[in-house]
Amino acid sequence: MKDLIRIGLIIMLIYPNLGMACSMYKLTKNGKTIVGNNEDFFSPNGQFWFETGAKDTYGVMYMGFLDNFAQGAINEAGLMFDGFLEPYLEVKNTNGKLDIPIQAALKKIMQTMKSVEEVQSYLNTINLKILEKGQLVFVDKSGTYLIVEGDKMFIGDEEEKTFSNFYYSQTESLKDVELDYYQKGLNFINSTKTKHNFEYCSMAMQSFAQSKIAATQYSTIYDLKKLKIRVYLFNDFSSFIEIDLTKELRKGNHQTMIAHLFPKNSEGYIHYKKYNNPENPTQFLSEIFGDAEISEQVFLDSGIDAVINIIGYEWLNDIKNVKGAIKVFEYGVSLMPNNSNLYDSLGEAHYTNKDWNNAIKNYAKSLVLNPVNENAIAMIVKINKMRKEN
Repeated sequence: MKDLIRIGLIIMLIYPNLGMACSMYKLTKNGKTIVGNNEDFFSPNGQFWFETGAKDTYGVMYMGFLDNFAQGAINEAGLMFDGFLEPYLEVKNTNGKLDIPIQAALKKIMQTMKSVEEVQSYLNTINLKILEKGQLVFVDKSGTYLIVEGDKMFIGDEEEKTFSNFYYSQTESLKDVELDYYQKGLNFINSTKTKHNFEYCSMAMQSFAQSKIAATQYSTIYDLKKLKIRVYLFNDFSSFIEIDLTKELRKGNHQTMIAHLFPKNSEGYIHYKKYNNPENPTQFLSEIFGDAEISEQVFLDSGIDAVINIIGYEWLNDIKNVKGAIKVFEYGVSLMPNNSNLYDSLGEAHYTNKDWNNAIKNYAKSLVLNPVNENAIAMIVKINKMRKEN
């Protein structure tokens, strides 16, 4: 029975296109706007970084992971945004638009704008083809929101509004949204009396939170007028820390790992340390899978190959621990021995470690499984050329 439960859990895991899920809830009343946000992902390596303003710019608090790609932000003017990974939706309106990297555009927005109307006018000039698999949501301190779906943008000012990994333009009724965590949160909001305070918004975000492999790594609750931010760690809503944005920006430019803001005996910090253990970087995954006899196809259908790649490349590129990355990819091929992509990733990790023999061995294995893997062919040729030159 234990094995059946574990297999059932794995089948229910979030698929790769929703691997970085998000939920957001905003409520406005009597000039006060509170916004809650959950960041759901595999890695607990979330961080905040603060950039002070100048004469003509606002100070900003960004949030994201080790790659420093902002998943959300709030500025001194009370404007916030969050990004949502979404199913593919073609962006056609690109002619004559400016080709600006989305992070550069977001930085300009957060440094210089205070209303969603300003944001909409600016984004109408930008080529937003990058949003074919994502959307952005902005909320300003008036409570007005802007949904950006690539070609389509919507402004609204309802007292309450929920957002998650679906497009409003493609949804006739919120009951049709096939996301269990979203429906759970929506049910809480619909069945309780709304209170316009941190506590109620926190309870709502707890209802939206996930505890599967792509768990809610951190939750942020914003008061857009007072510029106060309440932070919860790793789906634990029993304790929180509170940030005063104005005071924090006075400290100058700085960044901090979110887990480091919490006690070392907290569940979130313990998970953070376990995940970042270089001796056993796959411990949290092996504890989920246990010793159940799970077929390779079940792993593939559940998107575990993509999870392994995301974690492995975090170790390789962001944590910069190549031996940890090798262990992650080796674990992946032990679960999915016929996965060409994972062998290719393992080959790259060995290549980075300058272990040419194991690099070629794994690139070759990838090529056997996928004879049209052009990267494996190119890397084998490159390594052999390097050997001859040396």
